[in-house]
Amino acid sequence: MPDYLPQDSGESSLWSATAIANPVNRQLQQSLQADVLVVGGGYTGLSSALHLAEQGVSVVLLEANSIGFGGSGRNAGLVNAGVWQNPDHVRRELGAEAGERFNLALRDSPALVSDLVDRFRMDCDLQRVGTVNVAHNAAALKSLEDRCRQLQEIGAAVEMIDGETAREISASQVYRHGGIHDPGAATIHPLNYARSLARAAMELGAQLFQESAIEGLVRQNDRWLATTAHGEVSAEQVIIATNAYADGNSQQVRESTVPVFIFQCATRPLQDDVAANIIPRRHGLWDTQLMLTSSRIDRDRRLIMSSAGRLQGFRRAIRVNWMTRSRDWLFPQTRGVEWEYQWSGQVGVTGSKILRIQLLAPGVFAPAGYNGRGIGPGSVIGKHLAQTIVSGNRNDFPFPIEALYREKWRSSRAGYYSYGTLAMQLLGRR
Repeated sequence: MPDYLPQDSGESSLWSATAIANPVNRQLQQSLQADVLVVGGGYTGLSSALHLAEQGVSVVLLEANSIGFGGSGRNAGLVNAGVWQNPDHVRRELGAEAGERFNLALRDSPALVSDLVDRFRMDCDLQRVGTVNVAHNAAALKSLEDRCRQLQEIGAAVEMIDGETAREISASQVYRHGGIHDPGAATIHPLNYARSLARAAMELGAQLFQESAIEGLVRQNDRWLATTAHGEVSAEQVIIATNAYADGNSQQVRESTVPVFIFQCATRPLQDDVAANIIPRRHGLWDTQLMLTSSRIDRDRRLIMSSAGRLQGFRRAIRVNWMTRSRDWLFPQTRGVEWEYQWSGQVGVTGSKILRIQLLAPGVFAPAGYNGRGIGPGSVIGKHLAQTIVSGNRNDFPFPIEALYREKWRSSRAGYYSYGTLAMQLLGRR
């Protein structure tokens, strides 16, 4: 069975090239019964399976492709807390009480990732060095100060850093204005984290299958029956954790987010003296540019940078050339260094920029819309879904459970994101 992440033509993934062995190596080829069926082998599905199995619940997980195939194996590997929007925005969208519960539940999400890595001895290069949301100019600093204040009000251990500290942390003359430092955040090998979650879930008794796409899900005798090409699973409850990679058989989930792409470029290993003078303490950086850029150095001294867009067809050269110009602007000591890996992935975006958990039918939960921040929140939501299913008490679930939602003008908005970013990248940094 293949052990890779298929990419668009011309792409190659650093994470796939450096991944640990995939512990899941079988298709579903039988009829099974379980308490809970999980659909999707990303962070949310895997965390759900792990935490359900840890509480003695029989669980089967079905992944249509390979473990970590979607956004969980294609992101930049920044383990940040919360969501993109400020806590006040969350309260306005969800209401004061629900918003506060939401904010507090995700405030310490990197701590859960760290705990799982330690408890299950995961081989995923977790670097507990913190991340910095860094201002790219002086005007952006005011909004970061407001965000930092809101985060501190909910008890987040974040702090503002001044321009000198930002320049020292980044070793970039561009990042000389300041930013928000989150010492509890981290960086990680994202695909290895997904595969490690899978291994841990299996060790606890969960049954995991890949290349086992759901072809039908019907209600039968107060249970749900999911069929695949070669087997079936009967379960009392279902978690559909496919997010942005939902296919036509999960059309409701598919339509609940707008598909947006991100891409990453990674250099070959840098020379020791060059690597020592770029992000020297190995923080993960993400900036305030309209065309947001993240940067980090991995354990093999590669510079990894990320931004918006898909590497497909003629777009690939435009986006990669823009990333090269951005890299040389931020870290001129890398000028002339080749990109060794280039890959992209899809994220699910919501109009509110807040993730949602939908109840598609009785006993069928569908979390979606991580807006590009899935490592910590996906792990947290999987844990809380497991607890709620076991207890049967939804009152303690810290996230609103919504009815079916459909994002309006999905295709038009997706096109706007795609071609808008492409135009900016074609013209930018020249």
